[in-house]
Amino acid sequence: MPSIKTNHHINWNYETEGTGKDLLFIHGWGVDLRIWRQQLKYFSTHRRVISVDLPGHGSTDWQPDFTLAQIAEDVITILEAEEAQDVDVVGSSLGGLVALKSFEADPAMFGSLIFVGSMPRFSKTSEYPYGVDVQQMLKVSRQLQMKFPDVLKSFFRSTFTFEERQSRRFKWMERFRRDAEPPNLNAIKEYLEIIYDEDLRDVLMRVNIPVAFFYGEGDVICPLAAMEEMKKIVPAGTFQSFEKLGHFPFLTAPDQFNEVLDGFLKLRGNRQ
Repeated sequence: MPSIKTNHHINWNYETEGTGKDLLFIHGWGVDLRIWRQQLKYFSTHRRVISVDLPGHGSTDWQPDFTLAQIAEDVITILEAEEAQDVDVVGSSLGGLVALKSFEADPAMFGSLIFVGSMPRFSKTSEYPYGVDVQQMLKVSRQLQMKFPDVLKSFFRSTFTFEERQSRRFKWMERFRRDAEPPNLNAIKEYLEIIYDEDLRDVLMRVNIPVAFFYGEGDVICPLAAMEEMKKIVPAGTFQSFEKLGHFPFLTAPDQFNEVLDGFLKLRGNRQ
């Protein structure tokens, strides 16, 4: 796997495979680039696929008080080092915030934005009654300090629907995660603060490239009501739901997800 040390003194781990138009995958909170294994296998047959370990996850370094803006700048640095252009970027959950912030940093770098179980604001307020309750975030943060990584495993399990948890694929994923190295505790606690603070709705309103939202109908983090709100912000966007799936449709239904994503990307290419 290639790596690069950025101006922020973070040694980033990332992966590239295949040739063709650039396709970037950014994972979410508490996981790493291996979560995209089935997408890498599928898309690298006709695209150049780039996937990154976010700071504090996988094999990428972490330093305290690393901001979302700095993370986005480093993502651009990686893409420039790979001479990427017209990049289609897929962001899962927190990865969607990273993707949108990266677009804000360098709009010319990107060709489309695809949010998977993601939205520009995650914390619930009186004027934005979607997403995650702030008190729940604080509770998770406190529990992490005492029971890490058990809390992380419990959270991951809660993001899947009952139907998904009964599947053979889910049972395989649980075995896979048991052997995985957990992320940096301090990093994921600080990411909770980023998730709490960030509100990129104004950035999303200014996006001038194709946008898609893929979401499970049973997603408790990005509920259906939130996706209805996204349709108001991006009326020209593409919205694709996955029945009986939760926060990570690309994990439990990879074949279906890959076909839908490929269809969107091909349509995007035909529009150029």
